[in-house]
Amino acid sequence: MEKQGTISIWLGNVKKESFLEEYVNLTYDEEGESVPSKFFIDFNIEIDEDFIEKAMLDEHSNDISFLLKGCSYEEIIIRKIKHIKLTRSYNAVILIYNFEYNNEINSTGEFDFITSTRYLQ
Repeated sequence: MEKQGTISIWLGNVKKESFLEEYVNLTYDEEGESVPSKFFIDFNIEIDEDFIEKAMLDEHSNDISFLLKGCSYEEIIIRKIKHIKLTRSYNAVILIYNFEYNNEINSTGEFDFITSTRYLQ
């Protein structure tokens, strides 16, 4: 659900950055209507994609601080979630700003929902 000042975080593993782009980005049909991406379908999300940040890292890590380094509002976000212990390594990040995911689906083959937290005071 849209919620100002909240961020939802997914971590995953991908082999190519092009896969991440295709997995997350919306497409449009012949009539100009948006077609949800596989990520939106997999996690049953219905929002505007304007507030998404995604990245593929050069190496895998199970350190959430390392994985989120360089993201927008990183100082605030990392401080709030650095206590989270990851049970596996990841190399891809998907962040949705101004959105609090309801954790309806917590994992797919490629990505795991990690948490939602406030990034604005």
